[in-house]
Amino acid sequence: MLRRELLRLLASAPLLGRLRSLGAFTQAAAAEAPDAAVVYRRAFAWAERVPPGDWAKAREALESSRLGTEVDRWIDQARPALAALREAARIDACRWGDEAMPPEIIDRDRFRISNRHLTRLACLAARRHAEAGRFEEALDDAFAALSFARRTGADAPMIGRLFECADEMATLQTLGGLLPLLDRAALDSLARRLDALPPVAPASAMIGPESRFILNAIRAGLAKAGPILVEEDWERTGCDDDEVEALKVLTGGHRDRLLVHLDATTPGFAELGRRLDLPRPELDAAIEEFARTRRGTDPIPVGLVASARSFCDAVDRAVLNRALLRAGLVLVRDGEAAFRALRDPFGDGPFGLEGRKGGWIVRSSFPGIKSPTTEFRVGDPS
Repeated sequence: MLRRELLRLLASAPLLGRLRSLGAFTQAAAAEAPDAAVVYRRAFAWAERVPPGDWAKAREALESSRLGTEVDRWIDQARPALAALREAARIDACRWGDEAMPPEIIDRDRFRISNRHLTRLACLAARRHAEAGRFEEALDDAFAALSFARRTGADAPMIGRLFECADEMATLQTLGGLLPLLDRAALDSLARRLDALPPVAPASAMIGPESRFILNAIRAGLAKAGPILVEEDWERTGCDDDEVEALKVLTGGHRDRLLVHLDATTPGFAELGRRLDLPRPELDAAIEEFARTRRGTDPIPVGLVASARSFCDAVDRAVLNRALLRAGLVLVRDGEAAFRALRDPFGDGPFGLEGRKGGWIVRSSFPGIKSPTTEFRVGDPS
């Protein structure tokens, strides 16, 4: 009864008029509200004017144990962009306007690879601030970079999530190098900021945006196709040879049947996403079984398997680098005994530790491709 009365009240003409006015007011207020994406685009516009050679040098400087004097010039020139990153980090809303995932979004805005250099500049600025004892400013720059990284990957296809993981790892590793420089108050501040970070999104979070991106690209490729697809039409879809052969069998080469099939791929993508979030001991077998049993019925989700499996490693490394930074923070702030009490999330015991001149090497049992361990540098170990 109460629900029917509420529906009747909402349907009344006077109230609807007031709601329409309120809706218009809300839309106008939303249009005027701060938007982090608008601020980020100011930084992008600045970055577009930087010569590519300078970016390469800045990247090399970040990997160096000592910052040269040229870094100060870059930081000074980058002040507008760095200020924009900080400003955007303080704004809650971030509306990129690319939610539909059209093919044209690649290499634009947050998905333009050149804009990744903004993170590196923020890390260089953080190092300079820390060396000068301006610890909170150093943390502000680093966490502005982390905020930008997270927003790059929010509701994004795989390329955006890969950018997010790479940017976050570069920033966390920069913070690891700064740990011995920070005083107790700054270490406590860093701990609080790390506690406030949203968790790393699981691998499955990219499945929805990635599937929309893939399917939209295929539909765009079919825009000029006739009722029966010819080889040129298949090439425009961007599907690989195995996918095309399976789709020909499923659709008989009819454009309309292919479009119907695209609409029916949602369960296949969802099942792939579920398997991507399985624990490591189960992951590989589950992914292989998906590819083997679904190749004939879900060729498009199966075509994503290889890259998605590699993406799981990127997500795990992002999770691991957070744990390694926290471990390094405990080591510097609370001592080796407290560090030894921490557990390696990818091992059966504590992290490994090697003291060196200038710092430490913290090691994890994360299963790498070339090495059985993953190393994290605390300070500047020689």
